[in-house]
Amino acid sequence: MKPPDPTSQVAPKKILFATDFSPASEAALPYAFSLAGHYGSNLCFAHVISLDYPDFPPPEERAAKLQQAREITERELKLLLEAARQKGISCQPLIGEGTVWNVLSEMIHKNGIDLTILGTHGRRGLKKLRLGSVAEEVLRRAPCPVLTVGPKVSETFSADIQLAHVLYAIEFVPDTSHAAAYAVSLAEEYRAKLTFIKILEKTVASPELKAQIQEPVRRWMDDHVPPASVLRERTSFELGFGRAAEGILKFASDRGVDLIVMSVRRLDPVIAAHLPETDTAYEVARTAPCPVLTVV
Repeated sequence: MKPPDPTSQVAPKKILFATDFSPASEAALPYAFSLAGHYGSNLCFAHVISLDYPDFPPPEERAAKLQQAREITERELKLLLEAARQKGISCQPLIGEGTVWNVLSEMIHKNGIDLTILGTHGRRGLKKLRLGSVAEEVLRRAPCPVLTVGPKVSETFSADIQLAHVLYAIEFVPDTSHAAAYAVSLAEEYRAKLTFIKILEKTVASPELKAQIQEPVRRWMDDHVPPASVLRERTSFELGFGRAAEGILKFASDRGVDLIVMSVRRLDPVIAAHLPETDTAYEVARTAPCPVLTVV
């Protein structure tokens, strides 16, 4: 597989904002507004009335509860639609009933969604970014890139969204991940600094190793950053050692990174259910000090 075309531009036409109306979802909302406004995207506000939880009422009470839930959902979405339209953003509501991921997946496919945005640590299905949660299912299985906004982002939140520094976690050279194209395109679009980082686990720095890494670094630049692009002047490479997630998170925190871009593997859900909770992409997404964009 060839690396993505370095001259391609990422411009989402349709963004889905998945919300459960919790504070966690509210923390992600400014990013949905900012990106939709910047790119002129259509913004879909999506809420799923979930039927797959133990506390859902018995069948004889279900119809009344569903009607009540739908009325609350319509009222909450109306407020979001009004806020978006005041900002000049084209938008629409999406309401579904059923198993959360199944409904969201159908919404993504049916509406041609280019980017999904959600906050983590919300109520119920979006409560935690952990194995079996809806948030992890979205990251793992969504056919489009997913922007997650975790609880530590809200601690440093500013209403003025800026992408001045993009961090891309590189895995292999040659790098065939589509995530690289997103990192480069966003850095170009926002005139941001771009750092691509490689963390080597259980390795120590040495002059020989640093010399060996220079050629793969040059190849990555040639594959992904056009020679004539001024982004080359704002692009740098970092080499770290230790656990990948810890290295990425420390760099992001120490250097004031505004967005982390990572590749994520798409696996069969049965296989994914047996992965350790320390899987790098999910550990970074749930504890990062900035939003994380994961791309299959």
